[in-house]
Amino acid sequence: MALRWLFALVAAAMLTAFALLLVTGEYYNEGPVLLRVAEDHGLHQGDVFVLTGWAAGVLSLLGLLLLRRR
Repeated sequence: MALRWLFALVAAAMLTAFALLLVTGEYYNEGPVLLRVAEDHGLHQGDVFVLTGWAAGVLSLLGLLLLRRR
């Protein structure tokens, strides 16, 4: 039961953080470009943090969906 709450808390925190990022349109510590996608677009060092957070949120939601009660 406590594990379900932990998964839900992580998912809610990640979704809230991403909503704030979408609303503001920017985030701090963008960092250097790691992978250039186009002339003026690329994957920045700060984007790795965002992708890691997204993965944590998705995995937490999967945990909520797949965890069975005993």
